[in-house]
Amino acid sequence: MRAVIIGGGAAGMSAASRIKRLKRDVDVVVLEGSNMVSHAPCGIPYYLEGLFDNYELLMHYAPDYFRSTRGIDVRLNEAVIEVGWNYVRTNRGNKIDWDYLVLATGSVPSIPSIPIMGNRVFTVHHPADALKLRDALYSAGTIGIIGTGYVGIEVAEALRFRGKDVIMIGRSSYPLRRSLDEDVGNIVKNELIKHGVKLQLNERVLEVNNQGGKQVIITDGGRYVVDAVVLATGVRPNVELARQLNLRIGETGAVWVDVHMRTSIDNVYAAGDIAETRNLITGKPYWHPLGTTANKMGFVAGSNIAGRSMVFPGVVGTSMTKFMNLYIASTGLTTQEAVRHGFRAKVAIITARTKARYYPGGGYVTIKLIVDEDSMRVMGAQVLGDDGSYVLGKIDVLAALMARGSTVEDLFMNDLAYLPAVTQVWDPLIIAARQFLRN
Repeated sequence: MRAVIIGGGAAGMSAASRIKRLKRDVDVVVLEGSNMVSHAPCGIPYYLEGLFDNYELLMHYAPDYFRSTRGIDVRLNEAVIEVGWNYVRTNRGNKIDWDYLVLATGSVPSIPSIPIMGNRVFTVHHPADALKLRDALYSAGTIGIIGTGYVGIEVAEALRFRGKDVIMIGRSSYPLRRSLDEDVGNIVKNELIKHGVKLQLNERVLEVNNQGGKQVIITDGGRYVVDAVVLATGVRPNVELARQLNLRIGETGAVWVDVHMRTSIDNVYAAGDIAETRNLITGKPYWHPLGTTANKMGFVAGSNIAGRSMVFPGVVGTSMTKFMNLYIASTGLTTQEAVRHGFRAKVAIITARTKARYYPGGGYVTIKLIVDEDSMRVMGAQVLGDDGSYVLGKIDVLAALMARGSTVEDLFMNDLAYLPAVTQVWDPLIIAARQFLRN
């Protein structure tokens, strides 16, 4: 039996490794169009920042590890250009038959439908391009970032750390609009301004052109001359090969899969950024293009191909980023999303100490909870603070509880640990939950 996996990123290598672990006799072939597998795009901003110089560290494992230790036939720089029933054809002219197929082709940058000219316009997407990208941005003095989402925020930090002038342009009135409410997003906005990022918000980009060796960004509110442009305008599912197979495409634009990661065609699976999943809060189709989700989807796909039944239930939509010393995390729905899905949203926001007041050091954390007033179920949460581990711990507790449909009373009664050196006797999560129990 042969399983062919298209794409050597998080989902692809997770699926390949799982199949081999459960069934060593399966011939597992991974076809990857670049020179990297098990790669970590989330690390690119830190490479740009100069925190490390070896871009190969953006691979969790090197290709030879998968070949020698796990027995996986990894083929680099071999892109699939055609997919048919029981076969694929690659750019090297090879035709490879399959009994099972996993589409793990990920996502591609979502480029705005505007005129874009010039050779100093970049996206931040694949680690294979990281070295070229860093060289180009290091040679620039002023850089325009179009987009105020996670990638834009992280690249802005990297470039400010390198002493670059940064102009960030976005359509919304505050950054991270898809993850944060405006009151929390304004905290992030103020942090960006504090560290010298020139924010141009509520502006729609009309054109990017080049004049006199410079890139010019033209918006409906201004004209900005820069040395380079970073398009941080999001991603979309890479479904080109899925369409060749006439696979069902879901409501989100990603490939429809069932809970076993099976597509609409027998023996064809999809995992990672290409695949749609379910939002555990709303129960509706959802697309969550993150490596943490991709790893688990690949694991589930590989398990089922190898004969061990496993289900991927969905996600609540948890994510985290940072800008300088501000750590930013969210899970579940924003207030606007909750209302749009028909919930009666009730909110509470608190700021609390991270340690007992008598213990040296410590800082503050801000927590916002969004609750459905009818069921008192926790629908969403946003956490900000200057201690990354602290913020991570709080958002992970909330995500775990929300995935199980917990109410604010469940959260309040949760038996959380206490030590003056690391938290308060009234944990900030408990304080936030208590706001809904006052009456």
